[in-house]
Amino acid sequence: MNKKLTQQEISLALEGLPPILTLEEAAQLLRLKISTLYRHLSEGKYSKAVKRGKPIRFWRDRLIQEFMME
Repeated sequence: MNKKLTQQEISLALEGLPPILTLEEAAQLLRLKISTLYRHLSEGKYSKAVKRGKPIRFWRDRLIQEFMME
């Protein structure tokens, strides 16, 4: 049975994570393989990813919103 998470439960789950995530941190947060996250990026599922030079970064809160909208 699915239930909505409370704001407190969400805050506890995100405790210790910075507001901007690396590719590895984002994959770990979403419990995906890095290759799967790359595929999702190429398919446009996470349009809010930011690329500054070579590294890809994700805004933590936007990533979670987009993941929950799938």
